[in-house]
Amino acid sequence: MKWWISDFDGTLTLKENNWQMIERDINFVKEWTKENKFIIATGRDIDHVNEIIETYGFDVDYKITNNGAAMFKGKENLYELSIPMGEREKIFDILNTLHNFCGIKLSDTYNAIEISGIKEETPRYDSTIVMDNWFNKEDKFEEHINSVLTNEKLNNVALYAHPQDFDYIRGLLEQLNDIKVLHTAPFVLEIMHKDVSKYSGIKYLMDKYNIDPRDIIASGDGDNDFEMLNNVENSFAMKSGTKLAKNTGKNLISNVSEISLYIK
Repeated sequence: MKWWISDFDGTLTLKENNWQMIERDINFVKEWTKENKFIIATGRDIDHVNEIIETYGFDVDYKITNNGAAMFKGKENLYELSIPMGEREKIFDILNTLHNFCGIKLSDTYNAIEISGIKEETPRYDSTIVMDNWFNKEDKFEEHINSVLTNEKLNNVALYAHPQDFDYIRGLLEQLNDIKVLHTAPFVLEIMHKDVSKYSGIKYLMDKYNIDPRDIIASGDGDNDFEMLNNVENSFAMKSGTKLAKNTGKNLISNVSEISLYIK
């Protein structure tokens, strides 16, 4: 039996298909799970992952969520790695600085909430790749910002910003220790514990079930997939992925069904 661990957005879903899974790839996943294990490893929270599984009718036992900050078997939380409490006051101050400058989403092991969006009286740039909905968010900042200080399970802060503003934002975040910042989507930076990675979930499964590394397959497209693409022998990066992902994956594919050309 083999274990396939895959990113979702940009890997199972592609821009060319309007970010939806198509029948070819859905059928590949379902055929795979007749004899093997399939695990979704994503930056999304557990509710979104469960929705994905239900929508497509997939057979999934394990779910790696929040970029590896948490892992579930069914409804059971197997582990979680939160943002260190010692860094919370600094993050609190940074988010107050960034309020209305970029969109902000807070996530813990079980929940995620978008607390504010981007407010611009006039556009700062002639064009942007930020999705329109981030310019029309209901502002819930004051209602939820204190959870940065009090929610021990907080494991991810996502910032939705113009890429032209990334250097400024990264400069603010340089003061943080025991934290890493990942560029997880074209207009998204995410803050998390320095040891968070999707590979943490893979390592958990390998140790628990004594899985031969040759029976592990990983697929991804983003910088947040680096550790699993780097550490898994049978790793597949999407041709449409980031430069880091494409340079790290052992094989390049256009869609996940192409994995069948390599793994029998």
